[in-house]
Amino acid sequence: MRPTAAWLLDRRELGLRSLVDADLTRPIRWVHVSELADPTPFLSGGEFLLTVGLAGGWSAYVRRLAARGLAGLGFGVGFGHDEVPRELLAAARRHDLPVLEVPHSTPFIAISEVVAAAISGAHDRADAVDAQRALIAAALDGGGPRAVLDTLARALGCWCLVLDERGGPRHASPATARRHADRLGLDLTRLGSPVRAASLDLGDDQVALLPLEPDGGFLAAGREAPLSAAEHAVLTSAAGLLSLDLAAQRDVSSARRSARRAVLRLASDEHPELTRTVARTLEVPLPAAPIRVAVLGAGTDSGGLLRAAEEHQGLAQANALVVPHEQHTVVVVLPVAEGDLQALEEVLHRVSGSRGVVTEGVGFGDLPDALRRARSVFFGTPKGERLLLAKDAATAGLLAQLDTPGALGWADALLEPLARHATRSKLDLVSTLRVFLAHNGHIDASAAALGIHRHTLRYRLGRIVELLGTDLDDPTARAELWLALRLREAGR
Repeated sequence: MRPTAAWLLDRRELGLRSLVDADLTRPIRWVHVSELADPTPFLSGGEFLLTVGLAGGWSAYVRRLAARGLAGLGFGVGFGHDEVPRELLAAARRHDLPVLEVPHSTPFIAISEVVAAAISGAHDRADAVDAQRALIAAALDGGGPRAVLDTLARALGCWCLVLDERGGPRHASPATARRHADRLGLDLTRLGSPVRAASLDLGDDQVALLPLEPDGGFLAAGREAPLSAAEHAVLTSAAGLLSLDLAAQRDVSSARRSARRAVLRLASDEHPELTRTVARTLEVPLPAAPIRVAVLGAGTDSGGLLRAAEEHQGLAQANALVVPHEQHTVVVVLPVAEGDLQALEEVLHRVSGSRGVVTEGVGFGDLPDALRRARSVFFGTPKGERLLLAKDAATAGLLAQLDTPGALGWADALLEPLARHATRSKLDLVSTLRVFLAHNGHIDASAAALGIHRHTLRYRLGRIVELLGTDLDDPTARAELWLALRLREAGR
């Protein structure tokens, strides 16, 4: 609401007094000071005019002001006049112009400042209402959290982040705002739990942080200047809309998880045809065979791991079946393809303390056996590698028996030429050898896993053969090298 003459009278610190009680509720558009006999050429209507009465000719003076549509006249006494001239008051009553007496102790600038502050606040509130309408429109248009966040960033002139309960970035506007997530995650850890609304210093930026319900995430907005009260109201509105959207997404996600769980249960109960029929009915896409079955876990809290797998773009594009499973694990059924193991590694990398076991490629009808094998290896082997191939489980028991200084010395001696080569070259031939052996000596699959051309891989394998003096086509030599690599890794 804009200030009025009545509003000014309520500001006791100004000490104003009403002498003509005309319409005191006219909105004041601005404050102007003038001692001209005719200031109307410089007025556009709605102003509150301040004067100390140097003009004279009060009847004509008031008539001109009233015709211009002024909100009121403030007359300063104690300068040229000890009191407001009676002629002026009489004319003001005839023309219905409010007149306020301004005491000598009140400087005109004080009146200008309070009116300017009030008008600025009214503009802020109007802008806030516009911003809230834009946020609601963005939410209703179906653009999801991204559309709401983009609208909020434009309205407040800031960067915005939606974080999960651990401080990981879910959505960012602009995309470069993701670089603030790590620092905010540290601040969330410092604040403890539960985190309520907070203001943080992040370098040169002032950050406002609000919790999101129901999943415990957060909305962060940052810029150099702190948010005003009206802007905080906009931020709160955005948090409410995002919370509603997240709740709706959670319901949809829960339904989809239930559908995927039902499909996996049918598949693991050896009902392949029924599995395909139910999957079509529930609109659950199935990965193309051959498939791998992975069992992933992260202690007792698998929620973050489940979201990381569900949100991984590569797994989604491959129609991977991601299912929360028993004993706080997550099962991922994915097609054998270039980068499949890397995708699982990326999921595990996002969640601290996580690990997994994945099988070799099998037909869809072999899914039950593959799942049992992956579970057996996952729960039957101690924590070690982040991602273990299930076929390595047969080697795991042997490694435990060979965990002796002599065996480790043999492994180091066998691989010593490659380790020595690594000290004078950036080429990691040990990793190259391990990937090559893990892919059963298949050039194309190994090159894809390493992200290099197959000709580059052949060059590296040639250097390995030259340094080790061995034949990589010899099954015995390959078995020895694989065992040596596993012993060195287990002994670290």
